[in-house]
Amino acid sequence: MTLGRVAVPPRHHLGSYREYEPPSHLALVAEAAWSFRTTREISHRVLPDPAVSLAFWCCREPTGRPVSPRLALIGAKTRPHLVRFEAGCEITALRLKLEWIEPVLGLVPGDHDDAEHDLPAILPNFGAPLFDHLVETRTSTEAAGLLKSAVARQLRGTRVEYAKVPGRALDLVRRARGCVPIERVARHMGVSMRHLRRVVRQAAGVSLKAYARAQRIVGAMTAADRENRPQWARLAADSGFYDQSHLVRECRALCGMTPVEVHRERRLEAELSNRG
Repeated sequence: MTLGRVAVPPRHHLGSYREYEPPSHLALVAEAAWSFRTTREISHRVLPDPAVSLAFWCCREPTGRPVSPRLALIGAKTRPHLVRFEAGCEITALRLKLEWIEPVLGLVPGDHDDAEHDLPAILPNFGAPLFDHLVETRTSTEAAGLLKSAVARQLRGTRVEYAKVPGRALDLVRRARGCVPIERVARHMGVSMRHLRRVVRQAAGVSLKAYARAQRIVGAMTAADRENRPQWARLAADSGFYDQSHLVRECRALCGMTPVEVHRERRLEAELSNRG
């Protein structure tokens, strides 16, 4: 991805997947910008992901013109999903924080869990004009710029105070990759546990405990992506699990597989993608 004429390195990549820091003016509401493209048919397992993405899907002609384009709202994933992608598929997306979905887009985040919806159909005033502009793009970088600009315009009309308390609490959990006791978050915020639980669930559609749990497993598997032979005991400790057995149990519960199986599958997918 480029910013002006300067290439911005991804903060994480695996095979055809690239994840970038959000632009500073969207850091309040966005977790990341990401892209995914394939040169061959491939299956990809999406792990539990407590966030919502605005995603532009297409293939592109040699000229860059989008073929079979669509603009989707991808809801938070409460369970793993195995998705099959055709050769030449390109996805450009912006991942938004759960607690900002309602104030920025007017949607209740929990209503879209484990689902994918056509954005122009559910938000015609926002999604339809954005889609019309996206189909005129010739690169993923252009599409990413349009997505960011559209969300920035929506943010300008948003009451920032709406998600202030749950946003600060969830940001603490995000920065710690879930490795922070909920009691400590409440003390840091200066609110009671009962109040914190209520406002987070109301804004994000998920309990703070479940959110932290998902963050821990995603953080562990993302860290494992960077290693050919992960040291699982060390990785479990670094990711906030009691021990390796705790990591295995949580991974089975949330992903349906052991950490070794998830890592093997993801490395194989990356190798297939890199072969082109």
